[in-house]
Amino acid sequence: MSEKMLWLCNDIIVLILKELQDDTKSLYSCLLINRTWCRLTVPILWQNPSNKKGYISYKVCNILFNVILSHLSEESRNNLKYQGIDLFKEIYQRPLFNYISFWRHLNLYVLENIMENVFVKNFEMSKKSIIGNEIMKLFINSSEHCFSKLEYLDCDYTNSNILEKLAIMNTSIKQLIFNYKYDNISNHGINRLIKVQKNLKRISLNLNSKMPRDELFCKTLEESIIKCADTVQYLKISWIPVPKFFSYLINLVSLEIINFTDRIYLNYLVKGTFPLLKSLKSLKVVDVPANICKNIIDSTKGNLIEISIIYQYHQYNPDDNGKLIQKIYQKCPNLKFLELTLYKENITEFKNLLINCQSLISLEIIDHTIKWNKLFEVLKFSPISLFKLKFSTEFKKSATTTVCKATEKIKCIFTRI
Repeated sequence: MSEKMLWLCNDIIVLILKELQDDTKSLYSCLLINRTWCRLTVPILWQNPSNKKGYISYKVCNILFNVILSHLSEESRNNLKYQGIDLFKEIYQRPLFNYISFWRHLNLYVLENIMENVFVKNFEMSKKSIIGNEIMKLFINSSEHCFSKLEYLDCDYTNSNILEKLAIMNTSIKQLIFNYKYDNISNHGINRLIKVQKNLKRISLNLNSKMPRDELFCKTLEESIIKCADTVQYLKISWIPVPKFFSYLINLVSLEIINFTDRIYLNYLVKGTFPLLKSLKSLKVVDVPANICKNIIDSTKGNLIEISIIYQYHQYNPDDNGKLIQKIYQKCPNLKFLELTLYKENITEFKNLLINCQSLISLEIIDHTIKWNKLFEVLKFSPISLFKLKFSTEFKKSATTTVCKATEKIKCIFTRI
């Protein structure tokens, strides 16, 4: 076989493997076909060693831990032995592949989980930081292969220096999830890491829900996001930014705001005009004032197909929420997916929404005050396209009888659907 044909065959194999990248069992079978298949399969199989569900069994933790240890340098192994940690009970043998160099999804939660699971079974917890430092040194020292092509990062690691070093090594992160859990650390690292990225598409920045809102920290995060605004398509944040911030996010497709922190809403936020968000298709908010939601929806010019608006009871305002529902059916004719906190005072506007949003296919209602009979009566006006209907509520004993009496109305609704 010519060299050209050989490369063609390899390309075809890679295409096949990419189709199977979410099917671990099939990928494992591909390893066993022959040497060529093995060589091409290993990099794909090890892009994300932890499963996407986040749960890792003790058996898997132990295997991954041993693989990581097998990459430790002789200097690191000797350093551990010097401190009374002998991890190599058997004859040491270097792995056939540099598995760590293939990692593209670095989840520091997973590394922590791996170490804790193994330490509980085999080591004193006092040794945890020592081995943890050697493992982090392994990743950092292998940065040319490991970190330079990293595409996914999920962490709450609060050492700003490490994040700043990562910013020097890597500009190719596509998805970044950062959980800011502490109020006494420097934020320079995460800001620099965001600024230098060239193809950052998904950002999730979660502030500690128990912390008071740090206005300066949020402002610096907004400024960092603006630096890579051209590529950002999916944004999840836990504070309400100033309207001007959105003017830079010209390609934003999905926006999620979870307003964990209590704050006084300034007039420029509630009454301010939001810039045009012509690409926005999905809006999800929790505890964001109705007037701000109205302004965001107004700025999308009818392109939203998914909306989720959830409120705690103490933030309820019947007039504002009624106007918000009105804004939805006036500005979102193509709406397909809706999740909505609904109150009894807004049942008429909700009926108008069902009549006007004729493309609706999925509806979830979250309520605490609505009378079920009235709700099911209104649901008769739902569009014929609706095929998924979900109710979320806190049932009370007194409500059980009402729900039972509404059974015939439910049957009527689903007969139509």
